[in-house]
Amino acid sequence: MKRYIIFSIYLTAITLGSVFAQVNTRKEAAASDSTDRALKAEQHVINGALAEMNNNYAEAILEYQDALKLDPQPGIHYSLAKNYYKIGKLAAALNHSQSSVEMDPDNTEYLGLLATIYSHAGEIDSAAAAFEKIISIDSTDVTAYYNLASIYESDKPLKALEIYNHILDFTGPDWAVLVKIADLNERLGDIPATIKTLEDLLGLNPSSLELHKLLIESLIKNKQFDKAIEKTDEVIVLFPEDLNLIEFRANALVQKGDWKEGAAEYKKLVSDKSLSFNSKVRIAGAFIKHALDDSTLIPIAHDVIAVVDKDSSDWQIKAMIAELYGMEGKDSLAVDQLKAAINLAEWNSDIWVKLGVILFESGRFEDAAQEMSAAVKKFPNDYFVNFILGFSKSQLNLHEDAQPYLQKAVILNPNDPNVLSVYAFTLNQLKREDEALSYIKKALRFDPDNSQLLGMAGMIYDNKEMWAECDSSYERALRLDPESALILNNYAYSLSERGIQLERALNMVQKSIEQDPENSSYLDTIGWVYYKLGEYNKAESYILKAIEIDENNATLLDHLGDIYLKQNKLNKAIEMWKKAQELDPENENINSKIGDKKI
Repeated sequence: MKRYIIFSIYLTAITLGSVFAQVNTRKEAAASDSTDRALKAEQHVINGALAEMNNNYAEAILEYQDALKLDPQPGIHYSLAKNYYKIGKLAAALNHSQSSVEMDPDNTEYLGLLATIYSHAGEIDSAAAAFEKIISIDSTDVTAYYNLASIYESDKPLKALEIYNHILDFTGPDWAVLVKIADLNERLGDIPATIKTLEDLLGLNPSSLELHKLLIESLIKNKQFDKAIEKTDEVIVLFPEDLNLIEFRANALVQKGDWKEGAAEYKKLVSDKSLSFNSKVRIAGAFIKHALDDSTLIPIAHDVIAVVDKDSSDWQIKAMIAELYGMEGKDSLAVDQLKAAINLAEWNSDIWVKLGVILFESGRFEDAAQEMSAAVKKFPNDYFVNFILGFSKSQLNLHEDAQPYLQKAVILNPNDPNVLSVYAFTLNQLKREDEALSYIKKALRFDPDNSQLLGMAGMIYDNKEMWAECDSSYERALRLDPESALILNNYAYSLSERGIQLERALNMVQKSIEQDPENSSYLDTIGWVYYKLGEYNKAESYILKAIEIDENNATLLDHLGDIYLKQNKLNKAIEMWKKAQELDPENENINSKIGDKKI
């Protein structure tokens, strides 16, 4: 049975025979005084047709244009329209196509091309009108009906359905048309109508495997799983070698919720040597999709994919197994499978990226950096590879190493707030505060409610003693995330350093410590707030606890020295400052305290 493909009939190249027919007709009708012009036009038409047959559309257009100047005929306009359409110049194509139809309004070939051009130009109503005109001229033009129905599918599905059913009157059961009817009925919520139609057709032609399959698919879509299974079992007796039927049965069982029996059918399917590998991959992928929605299905998915893996060494299967292990939280096994996939397909950057992501997300930053260092040599312009490599090095405090990869990632994807944020953080760690701020501002344009970005901006403004901008950033960040321990701590420390709003600062840092009582930075902040409040014993207690956690922190030792000074423990103060100086010898503030002759 012929399948009608949209617009195809109107795009066939004009044959030399039809060209000659037009030319001959024109010659016979021409007056004797225009014979020479007609002959010249004829030669240009022949040359244009030959060029068109060789796909040289630009040359064909030039020949047809010369012919049109000598003898303006609708057929020449049509040929020009067709060639302009083929090179994508819709405006010129539409102009000549309209001219051909104006000169010969009942020519269905001209109308067909005009409809096609209208459709591709997005003028759907005009295209529909042209197809309807064709049908009014030739009520048996099945292609025009098909194209008209295709146009109506999106906005007038009932009208499209009516036309498709009318097409069946001409063609009988046609697979392409029946699929359209089934899809439209499904959209309209009337799958039972499709099922009834198919059952009636099968009564006339019970040996049609395609109709049986379409009926089973419709039953499954209509969630009549038991009937679909029953029907499949009947058809398998007639066509025992058809693998699609096994897949239908398995699909119905799975959707019914009978996963074990469905998996057994799928295992039977993927074990079949005649089933294409792509089909096996598709089936395995479907199980993973279901497992994403229901983790209890992961063992069944493993079972099915293992059958495929047994007879294959393909990277796709290894990647799927890795995904299942990732769902189970078995990161090490997932990593092993991804490495196996990489060995089979080193060219596939996606697998490298998946490996980098799972290593990064499991906190294995050194491993992530190592793998991405190998990946970036193969894929130097891959955004994700550069981003994961730079981010991993940043997490390892290797900010100098991280910077060029993050910079490359920003160049490759300048509109991603994630990479802009990480790059800004790295620049800030490298004391390139102005650059960091510029990238924070860019990131905030894409993600204006990112409290962490605002908190980072507040910290940089604090370092630059831009207090209005600092407070504005912190206040907005806290409005968005009032419980953020990091933002509360950093803002509290900024206020304490300035000696303002100390009671509020104390309240904020207390909330931070409630969330993370062993964080040395938070303990230092609350100690420093108490110091500013003049409660030196409390200050000492918190700073000492912070030093127990982080004994080699110059800032903590410096603060403890300041507290001892206030407690009139001069020798202890000098001792703490000297220890701080050993850890941070370039710190001018500490050096000045030790060198102060008054102490």
